Amino acid sequence: MRARFIASEGERLDKLVSINSKLSRKRARVVIERGGVRVDGKVQKRASHDVPQGALVEIRGSAPPRKSASAELPERFRDRWLLVVDKPSGLPSQPTRQGHAQHLYGMLQGREEYVGLHHRLDTPASGLLLVTVDRSVNKAVSEAFRSGAIHRRYLAVVVGDPGESGTWDAPIANRPAKTHWRRLGSGDGLSLLECSLETGRTHQIRRHAVGAGAPIAGDRRHGGAAGRLWPRLALHAAGLSLTHPKTGEVVTVESPVPADLAELVARCSDG
Repeated sequence: MRARFIASEGERLDKLVSINSKLSRKRARVVIERGGVRVDGKVQKRASHDVPQGALVEIRGSAPPRKSASAELPERFRDRWLLVVDKPSGLPSQPTRQGHAQHLYGMLQGREEYVGLHHRLDTPASGLLLVTVDRSVNKAVSEAFRSGAIHRRYLAVVVGDPGESGTWDAPIANRPAKTHWRRLGSGDGLSLLECSLETGRTHQIRRHAVGAGAPIAGDRRHGGAAGRLWPRLALHAAGLSLTHPKTGEVVTVESPVPADLAELVARCSDG
């Protein structure tokens, strides 16, 4: 889509784009966050940007088709309040300082009436990410994450063999941090671990693994030489369970090992 117009009044960028094009407000946000809109000649990626009256707005991009977004974000659970999707490795959970053109939050905003983002996955990691699609459960879900009532299970392929099971509890950024783990298999100088978090510090599993002398394969940021062992970070959010904030039922969601990790995981088989 290509269009240009002069802002007749001061207003949010996403609202102006929607009014002056065939895009819905949600689709306008996606186009903006993908870098497809210029204001007075400058690319503007914030949907909430205040456009002054008389500014020249140019639309030079289009939102991805809805089918594309659905294909890239498989749904593992959905009801009228909650949605759990499978994030691929390499896709940011939200806008980043590096200005990635596409991110999970923006993709979901382009196809949902409302999206509440309550937790994140590292960009190079993959797996389950829970969002709210109804504001009425925001408070309950936020509290469940804070209290640890939402249980997340991760698979990680690490270098070496840290043992049968254990807990890593070294502080991160001077804050308490705990990662519980158990070995599911080993082979070829690698081990497959199942990890669960008692706390939620930034890059917690990755940093704890490095501190224990068992860096995660493919971790280019923290893992040193281990970062060259696999094309992507070998960390996958494979399981998630919670008590539903509305129905009270226990919801358990699983994600299969993605194709770009399957071969590495197979190398860690004890068989």
